[in-house]
Amino acid sequence: MELPPATFCHRCNAKLFYKESKNLCCSNGRVVIHGIPAPPELLDLFTQQGTLGRHFRQNVRSYNHIFSFTSMGVTLDESIPSFAQGIYTFRAHGALYHRIGSLLPSLGNRPRFLQMFIYDTDCETKHRMEEGHGLDVDVLHKIKTILDIYNPFVHRFRQLSQHPQIQSCRLLIRDRPATERQYILPTASQVAAILIGAEDFMESDDRDIVICTTAGNLLTLKEYTGYYDPMQYPLLHPYGTYGWDKCLESNQGIRISCCDYYASLLQV
Repeated sequence: MELPPATFCHRCNAKLFYKESKNLCCSNGRVVIHGIPAPPELLDLFTQQGTLGRHFRQNVRSYNHIFSFTSMGVTLDESIPSFAQGIYTFRAHGALYHRIGSLLPSLGNRPRFLQMFIYDTDCETKHRMEEGHGLDVDVLHKIKTILDIYNPFVHRFRQLSQHPQIQSCRLLIRDRPATERQYILPTASQVAAILIGAEDFMESDDRDIVICTTAGNLLTLKEYTGYYDPMQYPLLHPYGTYGWDKCLESNQGIRISCCDYYASLLQV
């Protein structure tokens, strides 16, 4: 049996299959989400049909992983037994969460995640290749160049790598101001502030996060903050564009839920 042809939402132009509700995309015009922009160099990797482009798309999760600023945490459901043969089953118990560590690695450990943008940057390519497997060094260099040019989080972290007092630094990562529109591209000074010495103080709220130099502990990022997505998925947010947060509102001043936000973003 053939289904009727797909239709398009007359408000956001999302493609809808037969019987799919218009609430699936923009909630019938209530949710208007501006698309996440990407520089042409990165779009070329996502769209080119050559060997390099195909390799990038096949390994895009690994490339995102080696450039992400945060790690992903999860409590595994150990009630499912692990078998030597057959399909591996991964089931999370509770929620996934993102964590961020100190600015510098502990003694004897190689830098990971955020630390690779700051510590021992002369060996950065080596550290990133060790973090992933089967990756192409030319693709890695291309992504590094793209993020160095466009990503405000990277701009701020690179400043720390040149800081003579790195041992006494703290980094304050800021959430998007409540008065700022979702589609405004952030700058380096907006996304993070460098605090020199313990005597420095900068006002923050419960949505900001302060990272110390060598604290050694992992901080959990709040899932209702705008920096949650761009710090975990830099290849989806190359400009550091903030994602959903609990204060995001529609044009009519109605709060947009997390589900509505991502439904609109993915459909449109």
